[in-house]
Amino acid sequence: MSHNKSTTLADEGFLSDETAAVIETVRTKYEPWSSEIRVLNELLVRGQYGITIHIQNTREIVSAALFVRVLVHSQASVLLIERGMASSARAMARCALEALFSLGACVREPARALAFVYADELDKVRKAKHLTEVVDTQTQETVAKSALNKILADAQRRITELGAKKITAFDMAKAADLKDMYLTAYDFLSGAVHSSSRDIEQHFQVDNAGNLHALINEPVLEGLDKLYLILGEILVVCGRFLGEVFGFNTTECEASMARLHTLWKKHAC
Repeated sequence: MSHNKSTTLADEGFLSDETAAVIETVRTKYEPWSSEIRVLNELLVRGQYGITIHIQNTREIVSAALFVRVLVHSQASVLLIERGMASSARAMARCALEALFSLGACVREPARALAFVYADELDKVRKAKHLTEVVDTQTQETVAKSALNKILADAQRRITELGAKKITAFDMAKAADLKDMYLTAYDFLSGAVHSSSRDIEQHFQVDNAGNLHALINEPVLEGLDKLYLILGEILVVCGRFLGEVFGFNTTECEASMARLHTLWKKHAC
């Protein structure tokens, strides 16, 4: 398609030029929320470049990497919110939250940092077993069965040597003292990841009688404050964990979180 003229949502969906107007609308409508999230983001980005990591300290290495993962996923969620892509923003926020659980667990229980690394061996076994079950001949030709058997054998040996065990998001959330966040925010965000029936209802235009009138895929401009609040909480908690490991000062983050909670209380009234 030629791009000599501006494209609309009807032409290219969320890849169209019209999304620029959506971004402006969302930023204006949710200006107080957007501003606070950007304040938090700036504080944490600054913190990212101010920490010192000791390469012999597994807890610090894993914590730093997970901190960056939380931050990047949160930034991606903001970009999606601004385009009215609410479901995708929720899915990305859930990714950030899962990384936050792992970060918190590694911070609060340093032994979990090694357990987090060791669990990769179980993931190798899972992926290798999946490849052995692939029926497509072209895919089979890319990986020799003998190579897969070696991967499985090596991984099983490492699992035994390291005592590697499966870890779950719930286990990590509990270790991080974030069980409530798992039971609330994580649950709320998960529908978008799994494309649950409740979550995909937004794609249908239904009248009061329950009659289906149209399939829609348009920017969501309502209810984004809840997503901003969740992201704010994710970023602040992330900053707290950064402070526990690297001495990051969270005073300004806490002040920003207080302002977000004030915004939410006003919204609820």
